[in-house]
Amino acid sequence: AYSIFEGVTDEGESVPDLLDRLEITDIDVVGIATDYCVLASALDAVAGGRAVSVRTNLVAGVAPESTAHALAKLAQSGVTLIEGEK
Repeated sequence: AYSIFEGVTDEGESVPDLLDRLEITDIDVVGIATDYCVLASALDAVAGGRAVSVRTNLVAGVAPESTAHALAKLAQSGVTLIEGEK
């Protein structure tokens, strides 16, 4: 799966259920494959009603064109893009 939101814990709890149980509403997304995994995870988080930020200095895309497209799509979807440390 590309999105962490498709995963489950060792106990079988879904990631969205785990976040709800822990009352986590704000998520920072970092990682490899901005144009795949980061994109899918951030969009799923937004769809789940969470406030989402992507730290652009802590992501790496597969290709420059698809990475730029992914970042634009994230911004249009309400994800906050944070450059550098804050």
